Amino acid sequence: MKKQKLTLTLVLSLLFTALVAQEYTGPFYHSLMNEKTYDLIVGESSGDRAYYYIMDIAPYERDRKSSDYKGLFMESKYVVEKLKAAGFDDATTAIVGKSKTWDGVSAEVWEVSPNTAKLADYRDLAAILGQGSRSADVTAELVWVGRGTQAEIDAADLKGKIAVTEASAGRVHNPAVKAGAVGIISYYSPRPLVDPIQIPNSGIRGGDNATFCINLTPRDGHVLRDRLLMGEKITVKAKIETATEETNIEVPTCLIKGSDENAEEIILCAHLFEGYVKLGANDNTSGSAALIEVARTLNELIARGEIERPKRSIRFIWIPEFQGSIPWAMQNKEILQKTLCNINLDMVGLWLSKSQSFYCLHRTTMGNPHYINDVAESFYHYMGATNKAFVATGVGRPDATKPVYSVTGSRDPFYYTINAHYGASDHEVFSDWGVQAPGVIMITWPDNYYHTSGDRPEICDPTQLHRAIVLAAASAYTVANADSNGAVKIATEVAANAAKRMSIKMKLNLTEFNNANAENFAALYRKARFNQDALLNNEVATLATVLELAPASASLKEYVQAMQENVKGAWSANCRSIDAAMKAKAAALGIAPLKGITLTAAEKAASKVYPKSTAKVKETGYGVLNTIPRDLMAKYGFDKRGSVKNGAEIAKLTTIGTNSILDIKKMLDAQFPSTDSLETVTRYVEMLKEAGLVTY
Repeated sequence: MKKQKLTLTLVLSLLFTALVAQEYTGPFYHSLMNEKTYDLIVGESSGDRAYYYIMDIAPYERDRKSSDYKGLFMESKYVVEKLKAAGFDDATTAIVGKSKTWDGVSAEVWEVSPNTAKLADYRDLAAILGQGSRSADVTAELVWVGRGTQAEIDAADLKGKIAVTEASAGRVHNPAVKAGAVGIISYYSPRPLVDPIQIPNSGIRGGDNATFCINLTPRDGHVLRDRLLMGEKITVKAKIETATEETNIEVPTCLIKGSDENAEEIILCAHLFEGYVKLGANDNTSGSAALIEVARTLNELIARGEIERPKRSIRFIWIPEFQGSIPWAMQNKEILQKTLCNINLDMVGLWLSKSQSFYCLHRTTMGNPHYINDVAESFYHYMGATNKAFVATGVGRPDATKPVYSVTGSRDPFYYTINAHYGASDHEVFSDWGVQAPGVIMITWPDNYYHTSGDRPEICDPTQLHRAIVLAAASAYTVANADSNGAVKIATEVAANAAKRMSIKMKLNLTEFNNANAENFAALYRKARFNQDALLNNEVATLATVLELAPASASLKEYVQAMQENVKGAWSANCRSIDAAMKAKAAALGIAPLKGITLTAAEKAASKVYPKSTAKVKETGYGVLNTIPRDLMAKYGFDKRGSVKNGAEIAKLTTIGTNSILDIKKMLDAQFPSTDSLETVTRYVEMLKEAGLVTY
């Protein structure tokens, strides 16, 4: 009994130490990188230069000339030019396919009665013309349709007229055109109280019935609305010219070669294009600009001999979002076979304090366990601790202990947050089941100018850009240069964070459990215990990924196993805490305490089946789940939208082969607010097996 108490005390002591270490990062020390290397990265990199790149590429949203579609885009030429100037002789633009895109050419709307006045001009602001609009030359009366509900449309006489709405044109267009409208004028804005002259980067989808959409600012739209509501009859002439352009799908790229040509790679990416019409400063010229500076900084320091050439190569790609990353991944399977992980820079430059925003690190899901999460997180914590007024051991400092500022940027503290997984960007391509190069995203959010005409350079902060560059460069270089000793440091970081994550999950579950009643008492206890099981599986698997950094090192293997045992110790301590809470709550409710967890027959069966993905998954590559025959999906009941909520994650959780079907269900429940039933998970895995994608 004494030995048991001593073990629990030791585990809790280690856990507390880990928590304190994370919350109170030392001001002049980082566990994963020596200070000189960190200082050199800070000193060599420049947020100001990255800001100038943004100014050069996207000073404002403008019309892309037809000639720009015929050769390389200006952005591709610019990136390669900067890379070559930085010493990348191999910098080039890869062509990974062809694409067709809508393009605006011109648009003017004039009021011709009762006044003569121009209402909108594409040359003044490109976002005025909604994407997907068709060429038109019409003179028509304006009709107010309010929010564009079906009732409002039915009540209006729209035949041969132009509908004016405060709602999104994309929502109103089709029903309005069906009612006879020849076009749409919208002054919808996602944030009119933030910026009354903000126009969303929006459009219409009408197929062969598409007309046109003119976007006005809320400031101008309100004037037009009030005139119409007062009963004024307004006639306008709208002349629109649009085109469909064919273009190459371009991916500028360069490589910092590792000292070991047979070693693995790390890929950093940023989307240089989000479609070819939208030109956003923060989204995502900022990520592209920061990535140029990450590449230049590391290459320059290596060339000068101030930091050693990393063992592994670091590859940089600038891509059209999804449209470029997907074909690039399909065409570069050989590279991806030896890619360890991905860092995606998407919207990294926002002036955080002005937008009440944060620089977010979004981790991978449990289906992609990987140490890149903890490597990046450690630098985030360090940046946060050393870029604010620091108070420690009774001595206060009025300034940052290790500031990362830019000449023309803010002197704000570093506002950041570590978040759960978020998709909807190119790291999802690398994290795909068929690729298996776990990716994290670094992103500023919330963004008051996201996908609007207000996304201009003035919303960006050179200091935030500088910090984004340092975080990406330090994280990538740490992984690229890690030997067995570096791997031990990374394993230590993972283990410390693992204990913290498990403890936080326990606290959340116990907070919920404290409000239990007799009816949900057993279910909440079960949830708390199952959540700990899920996190244990994930943290043990994450520690195992560190072994890829030095697979031949017996000492690393021994150390990782020791850290895994420590994590199991934290799990055991947390389970005892949950059991103690259960007994206390039972006494408070006046009911008998539970005698542990009793599995159902279905859970027992699921706990004995361990699916593992086959070689076919990576051989197929990105989008492997899309190759499952439709009739096979129908056989298992997955041919309809929404028939499975977490299909991609279920598949990923089979990758390592150490998760039973019951484990997979637990790991889904620990991550997502809405998940699939155990029966659905079992059936989905059976489908994957019949498709030849998993084996038992």
